[in-house]
Amino acid sequence: MLEHRNIGKAVQKLPPHVLEKYEVWKELVYRHGPEKLRDFPGFHDEKLKGEREGERSSRLSLQYRVIYTVENEVVTVFVLEITPHQYLEKLGMKKEDFIPAEPHIPLSTGRVIQILRELKGWTQQELCNRSGISITNLSLLENNKVSIGKRRGEQLAKAFDVHPAIIVFPEYEAEWIRRAA
Repeated sequence: MLEHRNIGKAVQKLPPHVLEKYEVWKELVYRHGPEKLRDFPGFHDEKLKGEREGERSSRLSLQYRVIYTVENEVVTVFVLEITPHQYLEKLGMKKEDFIPAEPHIPLSTGRVIQILRELKGWTQQELCNRSGISITNLSLLENNKVSIGKRRGEQLAKAFDVHPAIIVFPEYEAEWIRRAA
């Protein structure tokens, strides 16, 4: 995954909850590919039209979107910008303007669980029903009051249909993405 070199500056101005969702977005795309975004209705991932035809948009909040393209031969995602909803004019970006994506904010396991749950549009009770983990334990996990453990990590990954490492090792994944890019 590659980010435009201006993303580093842009993320410093983002509200923390938007930046957290962007980090989860990157990990999902890196681990599963951009098609996985469709499994999380909260992203409202869609093709853009008009001047931005060929690009896609994922919602990070009501106001902010991540605009990206996908290169077909080798699935390389180019993050063009993170922008408030009024899309900016694209100013002649070239492949040389993109650098490997790096983590911009550390995420805890609990925060990743909460973000994934919210992106699915699920309540804690619904995640409890889908994962088999009690609502008390889900609350404790989301608030980082207990460690996740392998078994619960696998249960949650199965419920979300994502790789367990996205949930169990969010800080490792971000570092691994940075090194692999």
